[in-house]
Amino acid sequence: MTARRSDPINERLAARYPLLYLVTGDVEDATRLLGQSARANRMHLVVQRAGMGDAVAAMCDAIETALQSAERTVVAIDHGHRLLRQPKFVRALTERLRDVERAGHCVALLAPVSEACPELEGERVVLSVALPGAAELRPPIIAAFTGSDGAVDQGLVEDALNAARGMTLAQLRRALRRVRLRGPVADRSWIAAMQAEKRDLVGHSGVLEIVEDVPGVREVGGLDTLKEWLARRRLALRDDARTFGLPAPRGVLLIGVQGCGKSLFAKASAAELGLPLLRFDLGRLFTRDAAPDERLRHALSVTEAMAPVVLWVDEIDKSFAAAMGGSDTTSRIFGTFITWLAEHKGGVFVAATANRVDHLPAELMRKGRFDDTFFVDLPDVDVRAEILAIHVRRSGRDPTGFDLARHAATADRLTGAELQQAIIEALGIAFTAGRELTDADIHRALRDTVPFVDTYAEQVKELREWARKRARSAARDRSLRELFTDAKSTGDEGWRS
Repeated sequence: MTARRSDPINERLAARYPLLYLVTGDVEDATRLLGQSARANRMHLVVQRAGMGDAVAAMCDAIETALQSAERTVVAIDHGHRLLRQPKFVRALTERLRDVERAGHCVALLAPVSEACPELEGERVVLSVALPGAAELRPPIIAAFTGSDGAVDQGLVEDALNAARGMTLAQLRRALRRVRLRGPVADRSWIAAMQAEKRDLVGHSGVLEIVEDVPGVREVGGLDTLKEWLARRRLALRDDARTFGLPAPRGVLLIGVQGCGKSLFAKASAAELGLPLLRFDLGRLFTRDAAPDERLRHALSVTEAMAPVVLWVDEIDKSFAAAMGGSDTTSRIFGTFITWLAEHKGGVFVAATANRVDHLPAELMRKGRFDDTFFVDLPDVDVRAEILAIHVRRSGRDPTGFDLARHAATADRLTGAELQQAIIEALGIAFTAGRELTDADIHRALRDTVPFVDTYAEQVKELREWARKRARSAARDRSLRELFTDAKSTGDEGWRS
């Protein structure tokens, strides 16, 4: 049997829980779910809205009226977080809660955030109202996309449904009213408008961001083993994989040298898997304008509602480094996130990157959080040539017109990011000189680049030692030169400076 969003509420009403606290971003939707659960338990629903007068007195009166009724009643009260800041209301509710329970009634406080209340912590049950799924989002979309002649384009409906995932019903209704302004007939512009609406809604929190400019894996040089692994994970997304007994992929942790393609590959994984990409900024959970618990809860709720989706967590080690030396709240938040990594429902593929393993908690490395951990090292000579070709091609030039094999030998110990920047520098040299790009320009830019690994040699050495026994290599060819030997002088002869 498919679980319904109202089931957690329904079960508590059936068990005669006296006090529920529903965290919701859509009060109307939560009230509707309460009504469904009340009817299922043969209870009467009374909705008490906050007015302009004495809100505390009005809420207390609503509870007293319910106690006088012979019919089991659910008293739904909005702005519950504000009422819990009122000692008078907390005292009155505490005093009458036993009577509420004995009579089989229930008080349900609705609020956008969870408000602490020590006096009621042992009495209330806090439930986060899940975002609507496809079954609830589909009817209003079909109604909006049905033409005057009764015809409906099912392809547009499915695209609109994907665009609506992660919205509340109220947000969806507003988005549909907006798209109708684009014309009387549903078309692709309606889908684009819905996608823009969701991008604005998701990005407003500052924690999640929908990434639209996603590169393909062909734009990532090297990492052949990792690419093959990801291709197998794409097959595991199919329905026949579930029938076969194969669980949905959970994600990958990429650890390695800075600038060697971890973030680029994390983004490219969304294109390879054919899924939308969400960027999750853990560090932005902690701002002065909102509680981190609520920001985390909302971000994870939106992510699960948008599934299937790729969740990109970049430089996760920096966030956990802050947690290790932070407050109890910070540690609790990241503990919650680690638990979610292991327990979240299928459909969310987490692609996380890290540069410093000493900043990662041991719990994060345990199997079950991610499907696997890969180490991304410096590119070897063949991969360097491949990366140079990618960036020359991006500049609108044919890579075969340059001696990239020789340049790759010159670029020993450079990262992918340094190779990209060298091509940009070479283009700048040629443009300033008023002529076309030459091999000499590329050679000069590569020669002037100071390798990152020369500056952080000890850090890179420790990272490689750690990865040798604890992570899989992302690349098939590991014939790299030793970091701490003198680089062989190559390619200097014949180039003009």
